[in-house]
Amino acid sequence: MATRKLAWFLFLLPSIVLLMSNSYANQPIKLKLLATSDVHGHFSGYSYFSKKAEPFGLAHLMPIIQQQRQLADISLLIDNGDLIQGSPVTDMLVANYQAPDSLQSLPSIASLLALMGYDAANLGNHEFNYGLAYLQHAYGGTKHTLPLLGANLTATSTLASRSLRHKAFHMFSLSPVVNGRQQPLKVAVVGVLPPQIMQWDAHHLRDHVAVTDMFPAATQAVAEAQSAGADIIVLAAHSGMPKNSDDGVDSEQGVWQLAQIPAVDAIIFGHQHEVFPGSKVYDQLAHVNSQQGTLFGKPSVQPGTQGKYLGVIDLSLTFSNAGWQIIASNSQVIAAAEYPDPTVLKHLASSHSATETYMKQAIGHSDHDFSLAKARVEPTHALQFIHSAQRWYVERAFANSEVGNKLPQRPLFSAVAPFNAALNEQMYHDNQFTFIPSGVLTLGHIGDLYRYPNTLEVVEVTGVQLKRWLEQSAAALQPSTNSSPWGHIVQDIPSYQFDTFVGFEYQIDVSKPVGERVSASISFAQSETYYVATNNYRAQGGGGFAGLDGSQVVFSSPDQIQHILVNYLEHLGKPGYQDELIRNWKLL
Repeated sequence: MATRKLAWFLFLLPSIVLLMSNSYANQPIKLKLLATSDVHGHFSGYSYFSKKAEPFGLAHLMPIIQQQRQLADISLLIDNGDLIQGSPVTDMLVANYQAPDSLQSLPSIASLLALMGYDAANLGNHEFNYGLAYLQHAYGGTKHTLPLLGANLTATSTLASRSLRHKAFHMFSLSPVVNGRQQPLKVAVVGVLPPQIMQWDAHHLRDHVAVTDMFPAATQAVAEAQSAGADIIVLAAHSGMPKNSDDGVDSEQGVWQLAQIPAVDAIIFGHQHEVFPGSKVYDQLAHVNSQQGTLFGKPSVQPGTQGKYLGVIDLSLTFSNAGWQIIASNSQVIAAAEYPDPTVLKHLASSHSATETYMKQAIGHSDHDFSLAKARVEPTHALQFIHSAQRWYVERAFANSEVGNKLPQRPLFSAVAPFNAALNEQMYHDNQFTFIPSGVLTLGHIGDLYRYPNTLEVVEVTGVQLKRWLEQSAAALQPSTNSSPWGHIVQDIPSYQFDTFVGFEYQIDVSKPVGERVSASISFAQSETYYVATNNYRAQGGGGFAGLDGSQVVFSSPDQIQHILVNYLEHLGKPGYQDELIRNWKLL
């Protein structure tokens, strides 16, 4: 009898072993993809404008990152671009880098990323705002080896080759434990960025780099990653998708197309500062699920801006003779922790102190408050000051340059957008807008008033083009039966897409259809030609206004507009800004 039982056991043993093997093989491991995007220099969770702590920034994300890592078998932390620009801290770091006699040795952004354990960084458009040499410096030069990504970016000069160490994709060779044994797992991260950087930062990039469209570059990089043996392919795209539209094709916001590359398994995107899953602005696009956080069925995240959220993609993986397979996935965004990580704060302490000193530097005086509270509905001293500085700079440059002497005489106008205006009554009551009281002006005030490192350019436009420009700005307004001015603001259109003008008088009749709203004291005839001083983003096609694409530029300043404002205050001298407000435009 015992012999018979043993015979049956030996007969069934291969099947038992196979069942046990399959059982073990189907036990999944968890890979977590952790993502930040569009942090814009918000590191410590402190507002240098309100002088108050804020519960976001990288220091506040660190506790969440640590928690998520503990919940995973393996994890990767990836930044998706627009990291090194956009805050007083980053302004200070740039000023410190550019100062020829600077003696301050401050922690680099690269050292912060190393402390937090970042595994890779995709380049965004704002990484190029200060030039290629500073980009190299910010990411640590040769001292740090954090992989930088940019599949559609190619160096074409010695400077670019020396400054850029990016690649189309980075392959992570991981060794998770499966059935008690380490099993090789290759995860490739492919990165792309908007090709429009060649317009927005042409003065830094022309003759140094070439940028191609995202889709073909990403497709090629994905194919190369597959050939290199990638088991999982992650796309990090510093790009978004068309909002409130059923047409997903767009050269700048190209993620809807990128998501259709078959071999891509998960997607990290950004650029638009939206929160996904969550935001409904993409709901008109096919194959987008804003609740589950999927694009064409693939787990996807966009973690907002300023370090307010961490994007998390969970991939459950199993390994068998057929290789690695994704059996389940989940996408979510997690809000930053209320309290910051003390280790990160300690690392940032010297930069924080230097930034406070930097922001306190007095540079001039104003007799008037600079408020952007109602800059979307009426003229303000804040924007008038910028308009005046832009026209002053251009008039001086034209009078003292060969370029100016060659240009025909034409009326000079100025275009400026209110970057940090209130959009509704709640924002107004919560003081969520730029407000600078009359009196002494500091560098911190200038950084609050003009928040981007744009340079100044002059475009030559016809009357027809100027009318189109005004009408597109007027599209940021709407009819309202509410007596409050806030009802006129289309809140989905950001304030940087609402240009105001000086040099002529105009009216916006919001009761009329878009395209027929603006009347003015000047002619909009095709035969009329005007100069408009504007920032390089707009002049090079940013926002798609009036067909501007850089070809209309007749003058490019080497100076940032922030610096022009400082120089203008120096020109005004001790009395400072005293002008009376000119109400040259109004709503009807």
